[in-house]
Amino acid sequence: VYLAAGIKESLQELPVVAVTRINDPLLAEKILADGHADLITMNRATICDPEMTIKAREGRLDDIRTCIACNQGCLDRVLKALPIRCLQNAAAGRERELEMGTLRLAPQKKRVLVGGGGPAGMEAARVAAERGHRVSLYEKEAELGGQARIAARVPRREELGGITRFLSAQLRRLGVELHLGVEATVELILQETADAVIVATGSVPTWPALPGLDREQVFLVEDVLLGRAKVGERVVVVDDGEGHWKGCGVAEMLADQGRQVEILTPLLHVGQPLEETSLEHFYHRVRALGVVFTPMRVLKGMAGETVRTMDVYSREEIEIEGVDTVVLSRGREASNALYRSLKGKVRELHWAGDCVAPRKAMDAIREGHLVGRAV
Repeated sequence: VYLAAGIKESLQELPVVAVTRINDPLLAEKILADGHADLITMNRATICDPEMTIKAREGRLDDIRTCIACNQGCLDRVLKALPIRCLQNAAAGRERELEMGTLRLAPQKKRVLVGGGGPAGMEAARVAAERGHRVSLYEKEAELGGQARIAARVPRREELGGITRFLSAQLRRLGVELHLGVEATVELILQETADAVIVATGSVPTWPALPGLDREQVFLVEDVLLGRAKVGERVVVVDDGEGHWKGCGVAEMLADQGRQVEILTPLLHVGQPLEETSLEHFYHRVRALGVVFTPMRVLKGMAGETVRTMDVYSREEIEIEGVDTVVLSRGREASNALYRSLKGKVRELHWAGDCVAPRKAMDAIREGHLVGRAV
Protein backbone atom coordinates (compact mmCIF):
# COMPACT_ATOMS: atom_id res chain seq x y z
CA VAL A 1 0.00 0.00 0.00
CA TYR A 2 2.84 2.43 0.77
CA LEU A 3 4.17 1.84 -2.74
CA ALA A 4 0.76 2.58 -4.28
CA ALA A 5 0.50 5.73 -2.14
CA GLY A 6 3.92 6.94 -3.33
CA ILE A 7 3.06 6.33 -6.96
CA LYS A 8 -0.32 8.04 -6.58
CA GLU A 9 1.35 11.10 -5.08
CA SER A 10 3.70 11.34 -8.06
CA LEU A 11 1.14 10.49 -10.77
CA GLN A 12 -1.99 12.23 -9.62
CA GLU A 13 -3.54 12.23 -13.10
CA LEU A 14 -3.55 8.40 -13.37
CA PRO A 15 -5.60 5.86 -11.36
CA VAL A 16 -3.44 3.73 -9.06
CA VAL A 17 -4.25 0.20 -7.89
CA ALA A 18 -3.14 -1.20 -4.48
CA VAL A 19 -2.47 -4.93 -4.39
CA THR A 20 -1.11 -7.83 -2.25
CA ARG A 21 -2.46 -9.25 1.04
CA ILE A 22 -5.57 -7.08 1.07
CA ASN A 23 -8.02 -9.74 2.21
CA ASP A 24 -10.56 -7.73 4.20
CA PRO A 25 -13.15 -5.32 2.73
CA LEU A 26 -12.78 -3.02 5.74
CA LEU A 27 -9.05 -2.72 5.08
CA ALA A 28 -9.75 -2.13 1.39
CA GLU A 29 -12.23 0.65 2.20
CA LYS A 30 -9.75 2.31 4.58
CA ILE A 31 -7.01 2.33 1.93
CA LEU A 32 -9.39 4.12 -0.44
CA ALA A 33 -10.69 6.49 2.26
CA ASP A 34 -7.12 7.44 3.22
CA GLY A 35 -6.39 8.30 -0.40
CA HIS A 36 -3.58 5.77 -0.80
CA ALA A 37 -5.07 4.25 -3.97
CA ASP A 38 -7.97 4.59 -6.38
CA LEU A 39 -8.71 0.90 -6.82
CA ILE A 40 -8.06 -2.33 -4.90
CA THR A 41 -7.07 -5.69 -6.36
CA MET A 42 -8.02 -8.73 -4.26
CA ASN A 43 -6.98 -11.90 -6.09
CA ARG A 44 -6.36 -14.62 -3.50
CA ALA A 45 -9.05 -13.13 -1.27
CA THR A 46 -11.74 -13.65 -3.90
CA ILE A 47 -10.48 -17.13 -4.80
CA CYS A 48 -11.00 -17.98 -1.12
CA ASP A 49 -14.45 -16.36 -1.03
CA PRO A 50 -15.93 -15.33 -4.40
CA GLU A 51 -18.98 -13.99 -2.52
CA MET A 52 -16.91 -11.54 -0.48
CA THR A 53 -18.22 -8.39 -2.17
CA ILE A 54 -21.83 -9.57 -1.87
CA LYS A 55 -21.38 -10.35 1.83
CA ALA A 56 -19.65 -7.01 2.44
CA ARG A 57 -22.43 -5.10 0.67
CA GLU A 58 -25.01 -6.90 2.81
CA GLY A 59 -23.08 -6.28 6.02
CA ARG A 60 -22.36 -10.00 6.58
CA LEU A 61 -18.68 -9.47 7.41
CA ASP A 62 -18.55 -12.43 9.82
CA ASP A 63 -19.61 -14.73 6.98
CA ILE A 64 -16.58 -13.87 4.83
CA ARG A 65 -14.08 -16.70 4.44
CA THR A 66 -10.84 -14.75 4.82
CA CYS A 67 -7.75 -15.75 2.82
CA ILE A 68 -4.92 -16.93 5.08
CA ALA A 69 -2.17 -16.44 2.44
CA CYS A 70 -0.96 -20.04 2.67
CA ASN A 71 -0.41 -20.12 -1.14
CA GLN A 72 -0.82 -23.90 -1.11
CA GLY A 73 -3.71 -24.03 -3.54
CA CYS A 74 -3.22 -20.90 -5.61
CA LEU A 75 0.15 -19.26 -6.25
CA ASP A 76 2.32 -22.30 -5.64
CA ARG A 77 0.17 -24.44 -7.94
CA VAL A 78 0.34 -21.75 -10.64
CA LEU A 79 4.15 -21.87 -10.42
CA LYS A 80 3.93 -25.62 -11.07
CA ALA A 81 1.47 -25.16 -13.98
CA LEU A 82 -1.29 -26.88 -11.98
CA PRO A 83 -4.97 -25.80 -11.77
CA ILE A 84 -5.79 -23.32 -9.02
CA ARG A 85 -7.31 -24.66 -5.80
CA CYS A 86 -7.83 -23.15 -2.34
CA LEU A 87 -7.08 -24.65 1.06
CA GLN A 88 -10.31 -23.26 2.54
CA ASN A 89 -12.60 -23.12 -0.49
CA ALA A 90 -13.24 -26.61 -1.84
CA ALA A 91 -15.09 -25.11 -4.83
CA ALA A 92 -12.06 -23.25 -6.21
CA GLY A 93 -11.27 -24.73 -9.61
CA ARG A 94 -14.50 -26.75 -9.50
CA GLU A 95 -16.96 -23.87 -9.66
CA ARG A 96 -19.34 -25.45 -12.14
CA GLU A 97 -20.16 -28.32 -9.77
CA LEU A 98 -19.46 -26.84 -6.32
CA GLU A 99 -19.67 -23.03 -6.33
CA MET A 100 -22.47 -20.54 -5.66
CA GLY A 101 -25.94 -21.83 -6.45
CA THR A 102 -24.94 -25.49 -6.63
CA LEU A 103 -25.67 -26.37 -2.99
CA ARG A 104 -29.28 -27.51 -2.79
CA LEU A 105 -31.45 -28.29 0.21
CA ALA A 106 -31.59 -32.04 0.86
CA PRO A 107 -34.82 -33.71 -0.32
CA GLN A 108 -34.96 -35.59 2.98
CA LYS A 109 -33.91 -33.92 6.23
CA LYS A 110 -31.67 -36.19 8.31
CA ARG A 111 -30.19 -36.27 11.77
CA VAL A 112 -26.44 -36.17 11.04
CA LEU A 113 -23.76 -36.88 13.65
CA VAL A 114 -20.16 -35.80 13.03
CA GLY A 115 -17.33 -37.29 15.06
CA GLY A 116 -14.34 -34.96 15.09
CA GLY A 117 -14.01 -31.17 15.06
CA GLY A 118 -10.96 -30.66 12.86
CA PRO A 119 -11.11 -29.05 9.39
CA ALA A 120 -12.76 -32.09 7.75
CA GLY A 121 -15.40 -32.54 10.44
CA MET A 122 -16.23 -28.84 10.66
CA GLU A 123 -16.59 -28.45 6.88
CA ALA A 124 -18.71 -31.59 6.63
CA ALA A 125 -20.96 -30.32 9.43
CA ARG A 126 -21.20 -26.85 7.84
CA VAL A 127 -22.21 -28.14 4.41
CA ALA A 128 -24.65 -30.70 5.84
CA ALA A 129 -26.30 -27.97 7.92
CA GLU A 130 -26.47 -25.63 4.91
CA ARG A 131 -28.44 -28.39 3.17
CA GLY A 132 -31.01 -28.35 5.95
CA HIS A 133 -29.93 -31.37 8.00
CA ARG A 134 -29.98 -31.33 11.80
CA VAL A 135 -26.31 -31.72 12.69
CA SER A 136 -24.50 -32.59 15.91
CA LEU A 137 -20.71 -32.45 16.17
CA TYR A 138 -18.67 -34.16 18.88
CA GLU A 139 -15.07 -33.13 19.55
CA LYS A 140 -13.02 -34.75 22.31
CA GLU A 141 -10.89 -31.62 22.87
CA ALA A 142 -12.25 -28.53 24.58
CA GLU A 143 -11.78 -26.49 21.38
CA LEU A 144 -12.54 -26.94 17.71
CA GLY A 145 -9.81 -26.91 15.07
CA GLY A 146 -7.86 -30.14 15.36
CA GLN A 147 -4.40 -29.87 13.82
CA ALA A 148 -5.24 -26.47 12.28
CA ARG A 149 -5.52 -25.05 15.80
CA ILE A 150 -2.07 -26.42 16.69
CA ALA A 151 -0.50 -25.36 13.37
CA ALA A 152 -1.59 -21.77 14.01
CA ARG A 153 0.89 -21.68 16.90
CA VAL A 154 3.83 -21.94 14.49
CA PRO A 155 5.53 -18.53 14.09
CA ARG A 156 4.29 -16.58 11.05
CA ARG A 157 1.60 -19.20 10.48
CA GLU A 158 -0.88 -17.63 12.90
CA GLU A 159 -3.30 -16.85 10.09
CA LEU A 160 -4.05 -20.58 9.87
CA GLY A 161 -6.29 -19.84 12.82
CA GLY A 162 -8.64 -18.30 10.28
CA ILE A 163 -9.70 -21.81 9.23
CA THR A 164 -11.12 -22.51 12.69
CA ARG A 165 -12.52 -19.01 13.18
CA PHE A 166 -14.56 -19.12 9.97
CA LEU A 167 -15.84 -22.67 10.30
CA SER A 168 -16.72 -22.46 14.00
CA ALA A 169 -18.61 -19.19 13.40
CA GLN A 170 -20.55 -20.81 10.55
CA LEU A 171 -21.44 -23.85 12.67
CA ARG A 172 -22.88 -21.60 15.36
CA ARG A 173 -24.75 -19.50 12.79
CA LEU A 174 -26.29 -22.64 11.31
CA GLY A 175 -27.34 -24.02 14.68
CA VAL A 176 -25.07 -27.06 14.68
CA GLU A 177 -25.14 -28.72 18.12
CA LEU A 178 -21.56 -28.57 19.40
CA HIS A 179 -20.44 -31.05 22.07
CA LEU A 180 -16.90 -30.01 23.01
CA GLY A 181 -14.84 -32.13 25.36
CA VAL A 182 -16.96 -35.14 24.41
CA GLU A 183 -15.46 -37.99 22.38
CA ALA A 184 -17.64 -39.66 19.78
CA THR A 185 -17.57 -43.33 20.78
CA VAL A 186 -19.39 -46.29 19.26
CA GLU A 187 -21.70 -46.44 22.29
CA LEU A 188 -22.56 -42.74 22.12
CA ILE A 189 -23.24 -42.84 18.37
CA LEU A 190 -25.47 -45.92 18.56
CA GLN A 191 -27.38 -44.35 21.42
CA GLU A 192 -28.00 -41.18 19.35
CA THR A 193 -29.57 -43.22 16.51
CA ALA A 194 -28.54 -40.74 13.81
CA ASP A 195 -29.62 -41.19 10.18
CA ALA A 196 -26.06 -40.53 8.96
CA VAL A 197 -22.68 -40.58 10.69
CA ILE A 198 -19.57 -38.77 9.44
CA VAL A 199 -16.30 -39.88 11.02
CA ALA A 200 -13.53 -37.25 10.93
CA THR A 201 -11.32 -38.41 13.79
CA GLY A 202 -8.07 -37.30 12.16
CA SER A 203 -4.68 -38.86 12.78
CA VAL A 204 -2.12 -39.35 15.52
CA PRO A 205 1.67 -38.85 15.41
CA THR A 206 3.88 -41.92 15.20
CA TRP A 207 6.79 -42.60 17.54
CA PRO A 208 9.99 -44.21 16.21
CA ALA A 209 11.15 -47.47 17.79
CA LEU A 210 14.74 -46.32 18.34
CA PRO A 211 17.02 -46.70 21.38
CA GLY A 212 17.05 -43.87 23.90
CA LEU A 213 13.94 -42.07 22.70
CA ASP A 214 11.98 -42.90 25.83
CA ARG A 215 13.97 -40.28 27.70
CA GLU A 216 12.45 -37.16 29.26
CA GLN A 217 14.24 -34.82 26.84
CA VAL A 218 12.54 -36.20 23.70
CA PHE A 219 9.29 -34.55 22.58
CA LEU A 220 6.95 -34.36 19.63
CA VAL A 221 6.47 -31.06 17.80
CA GLU A 222 2.89 -31.00 19.07
CA ASP A 223 4.15 -31.07 22.69
CA VAL A 224 6.33 -28.02 22.05
CA LEU A 225 3.60 -26.04 20.29
CA LEU A 226 1.07 -26.79 23.05
CA GLY A 227 3.53 -25.80 25.78
CA ARG A 228 3.80 -29.31 27.22
CA ALA A 229 7.57 -29.67 26.69
CA LYS A 230 10.44 -28.45 28.84
CA VAL A 231 12.96 -27.57 26.13
CA GLY A 232 16.67 -27.11 26.88
CA GLU A 233 19.19 -24.75 25.30
CA ARG A 234 20.77 -27.11 22.73
CA VAL A 235 18.05 -28.61 20.54
CA VAL A 236 18.00 -31.03 17.61
CA VAL A 237 14.78 -30.96 15.58
CA VAL A 238 14.34 -34.18 13.62
CA ASP A 239 12.09 -33.46 10.63
CA ASP A 240 11.16 -36.53 8.60
CA GLY A 241 9.90 -34.27 5.80
CA GLU A 242 6.24 -35.29 6.05
CA GLY A 243 5.23 -32.57 8.49
CA HIS A 244 5.35 -29.67 6.02
CA TRP A 245 5.82 -26.58 8.24
CA LYS A 246 5.83 -28.38 11.59
CA GLY A 247 9.51 -29.19 11.97
CA CYS A 248 10.78 -26.08 10.21
CA GLY A 249 8.37 -23.81 12.07
CA VAL A 250 9.28 -25.18 15.50
CA ALA A 251 13.00 -24.95 14.68
CA GLU A 252 12.52 -21.25 13.86
CA MET A 253 10.41 -20.68 16.96
CA LEU A 254 13.03 -22.21 19.28
CA ALA A 255 15.87 -20.33 17.58
CA ASP A 256 13.87 -17.12 17.93
CA GLN A 257 13.76 -17.82 21.67
CA GLY A 258 17.57 -17.82 21.75
CA ARG A 259 18.17 -21.58 21.71
CA GLN A 260 20.87 -23.30 19.66
CA VAL A 261 19.00 -25.32 17.06
CA GLU A 262 20.05 -27.93 14.53
CA ILE A 263 17.49 -29.33 12.12
CA LEU A 264 18.02 -32.85 10.81
CA THR A 265 16.19 -34.27 7.79
CA PRO A 266 16.59 -37.26 5.43
CA LEU A 267 15.60 -35.03 2.49
CA LEU A 268 18.03 -33.42 0.07
CA HIS A 269 17.56 -30.07 1.78
CA VAL A 270 15.80 -28.68 4.83
CA GLY A 271 12.26 -27.54 4.11
CA GLN A 272 12.00 -29.43 0.82
CA PRO A 273 8.17 -29.83 1.03
CA LEU A 274 7.57 -26.11 1.70
CA GLU A 275 5.96 -23.86 -0.91
CA GLU A 276 8.36 -22.15 -3.29
CA THR A 277 7.00 -18.75 -2.32
CA SER A 278 7.82 -19.37 1.35
CA LEU A 279 11.06 -21.34 1.28
CA GLU A 280 13.45 -18.49 0.44
CA HIS A 281 12.03 -16.25 3.20
CA PHE A 282 12.27 -19.13 5.69
CA TYR A 283 15.93 -19.69 4.80
CA HIS A 284 16.76 -15.99 5.21
CA ARG A 285 15.19 -15.91 8.67
CA VAL A 286 16.55 -19.11 10.18
CA ARG A 287 20.05 -18.81 8.74
CA ALA A 288 20.26 -15.35 10.31
CA LEU A 289 19.25 -16.98 13.62
CA GLY A 290 22.14 -19.44 13.32
CA VAL A 291 20.07 -22.60 12.80
CA VAL A 292 22.31 -25.44 11.59
CA PHE A 293 20.99 -27.39 8.59
CA THR A 294 21.82 -31.10 8.44
CA PRO A 295 20.16 -32.69 5.40
CA MET A 296 20.37 -36.29 4.14
CA ARG A 297 20.65 -37.63 7.69
CA VAL A 298 18.37 -39.94 9.67
CA LEU A 299 18.02 -40.42 13.42
CA LYS A 300 19.39 -43.70 14.79
CA GLY A 301 18.88 -43.15 18.50
CA MET A 302 20.07 -41.27 21.57
CA ALA A 303 22.40 -42.02 24.48
CA GLY A 304 22.72 -39.45 27.24
CA GLU A 305 23.35 -36.11 25.53
CA THR A 306 24.50 -37.73 22.29
CA VAL A 307 22.24 -38.02 19.25
CA ARG A 308 23.21 -40.83 16.89
CA THR A 309 22.56 -40.21 13.18
CA MET A 310 23.36 -41.85 9.85
CA ASP A 311 24.00 -40.39 6.40
CA VAL A 312 21.19 -41.56 4.09
CA TYR A 313 23.53 -42.33 1.19
CA SER A 314 26.97 -43.18 2.58
CA ARG A 315 25.54 -44.99 5.64
CA GLU A 316 28.22 -43.29 7.74
CA GLU A 317 27.19 -42.95 11.39
CA ILE A 318 27.72 -39.49 12.87
CA GLU A 319 27.14 -38.34 16.45
CA ILE A 320 25.90 -34.94 17.65
CA GLU A 321 27.20 -34.19 21.15
CA GLY A 322 25.87 -32.03 23.96
CA VAL A 323 22.16 -32.15 23.06
CA ASP A 324 19.66 -31.14 25.75
CA THR A 325 16.44 -31.78 23.82
CA VAL A 326 15.28 -33.69 20.74
CA VAL A 327 12.07 -32.58 19.02
CA LEU A 328 10.46 -35.03 16.61
CA SER A 329 8.42 -33.89 13.62
CA ARG A 330 6.90 -37.16 12.49
CA GLY A 331 4.49 -38.48 9.92
CA ARG A 332 1.06 -39.38 11.22
CA GLU A 333 -1.14 -42.46 11.32
CA ALA A 334 -4.85 -42.50 10.46
CA SER A 335 -7.09 -42.69 13.52
CA ASN A 336 -9.83 -44.82 11.95
CA ALA A 337 -10.84 -47.26 14.71
CA LEU A 338 -14.21 -45.53 15.16
CA TYR A 339 -15.05 -45.76 11.45
CA ARG A 340 -14.14 -49.45 11.29
CA SER A 341 -16.11 -50.24 14.46
CA LEU A 342 -19.23 -48.56 13.06
CA LYS A 343 -19.28 -50.47 9.79
CA GLY A 344 -22.58 -52.32 9.46
CA LYS A 345 -23.95 -50.78 12.67
CA VAL A 346 -25.35 -47.46 11.40
CA ARG A 347 -27.70 -46.64 8.54
CA GLU A 348 -25.32 -44.39 6.61
CA LEU A 349 -21.59 -44.07 7.28
CA HIS A 350 -19.02 -41.68 5.78
CA TRP A 351 -15.46 -40.65 6.59
CA ALA A 352 -13.28 -37.69 5.64
CA GLY A 353 -9.87 -36.18 6.27
CA ASP A 354 -6.86 -37.68 7.99
CA CYS A 355 -8.77 -40.69 9.34
CA VAL A 356 -8.91 -41.83 5.69
CA ALA A 357 -5.21 -41.03 5.13
CA PRO A 358 -3.05 -38.32 6.74
CA ARG A 359 -2.52 -35.41 4.33
CA LYS A 360 -2.93 -31.61 4.36
CA ALA A 361 -5.76 -29.35 5.46
CA MET A 362 -6.70 -28.67 1.83
CA ASP A 363 -7.44 -32.38 1.31
CA ALA A 364 -9.36 -32.61 4.59
CA ILE A 365 -11.59 -29.63 3.81
CA ARG A 366 -12.27 -30.84 0.27
CA GLU A 367 -13.29 -34.29 1.52
CA GLY A 368 -15.39 -32.80 4.31
CA HIS A 369 -17.18 -30.61 1.78
CA LEU A 370 -17.94 -33.50 -0.57
CA VAL A 371 -19.19 -35.70 2.29
CA GLY A 372 -21.41 -32.86 3.54
CA ARG A 373 -23.01 -32.80 0.09
CA ALA A 374 -23.36 -36.57 -0.03
CA VAL A 375 -25.38 -37.13 3.18
